[in-house]
Amino acid sequence: MVAPPVMHVLDKVDYSKHRLVNLPPDSLPPLAPSSLRLQSKILGLTTNNLTYARHGHLLGWWDIYPQPETTPAPYNDLSIYGRIAAWGYAQIIDSTVPDVQVGTTVYGFLPISTLPEDIRIEHTGMKNQIFAIDEHRKHVWKIYNRYQICLSLAELERTESPDSLGWDSLMQGLFATGYNMNTYAFAWENKHRIHPSGNGEWSAQDANLDHSTVIILNASGKTGMAFAYTLRYNRPSQHQPTKIIGVGSPASKGVLDKSGFYDTVMLNSEDQSAKRLVDESGTSRVILFDFGAREGATDTWRATLSSGTVPFTFISVGAAVKVQHPDEARTHVAQLFERIQVNAGSLREKGIEVAGESYFDRFFAAWNEFKSKGGIPGMGLKWDEGLEAWEKGWEAFCRDEVKASTGLVYRI
Repeated sequence: MVAPPVMHVLDKVDYSKHRLVNLPPDSLPPLAPSSLRLQSKILGLTTNNLTYARHGHLLGWWDIYPQPETTPAPYNDLSIYGRIAAWGYAQIIDSTVPDVQVGTTVYGFLPISTLPEDIRIEHTGMKNQIFAIDEHRKHVWKIYNRYQICLSLAELERTESPDSLGWDSLMQGLFATGYNMNTYAFAWENKHRIHPSGNGEWSAQDANLDHSTVIILNASGKTGMAFAYTLRYNRPSQHQPTKIIGVGSPASKGVLDKSGFYDTVMLNSEDQSAKRLVDESGTSRVILFDFGAREGATDTWRATLSSGTVPFTFISVGAAVKVQHPDEARTHVAQLFERIQVNAGSLREKGIEVAGESYFDRFFAAWNEFKSKGGIPGMGLKWDEGLEAWEKGWEAFCRDEVKASTGLVYRI
């Protein structure tokens, strides 16, 4: 007997309240024109997924994959319950797009469900790149509507290895944020320079990291790790910071040390020691990047470093992972306009606009080199199967029980 399709559903106010919901085993309707029918196969789970739930009402993430009409009560109430998505690979099980074959895959933002999902698409004009253009999701950032057409899963696993696909699902998108910050927001070539938010004036002096000290809060997070890596390995040596300092908790210190991406590793409590080190270093500038530090750490480090004698810049990238009421989230997002805030979606799309087709050639060269080195030293992939395992992983993140040394990847 075939098991009924299942999806992961969340309480929109409190994402720690979640469950798997069974759907009726109804037959699928005929596929609409210019559409693909996708079956999620490999998904990565990170703290970013929790961010999608926390800010989903502000940035449209709840709208991308709404519950299907066959969802049983009470989970069909879109005002209370919703679904977010995850990065990974899906198999194309049906297609009405002449040049996209059944059996190939897409990489992109996918439903956390065993129920196939239909998307209407258009070609972008760039090789293997397509956009989802369904009306209910047109308002979300392009990064979440962009998909890449890939080989079949069997061919990918044969040519790239399962772990390579695991790293793709876990952090290709997060690596892209670090890569784009390094290549475009802090460009060493004027023609590539883009404001971290994707919009606004951003001078060569603003982007200059020569002789600077870069300090990364939540340095063990995958996006922070990616940024530190790209600063060292995807940037000319003469334009690299003089020092990269990674800041984290005692539990994450081992991973930070093993990574080799940081010149110095410090704890969240060592802001005064960092200030003395910076003041005595002769550095031309200190830039503090917050990738979602523990609550209270960001304000402390910002106040300490801004009171020093060295020119100081603060860049906000992520936020601390915690359950947050929508009203509290709105207040937090409103405060972001008072600081330099990285917009990963806009920065990436502007990078593609600036570099054209070569953007993907350069990005995938950097990403594949990162994977060939084993990804993040000290971090291992933990594979599991099925949505029951995904649900346990989600619960572990809600309880802050996932170690920095573990990357969660699932076959669905």
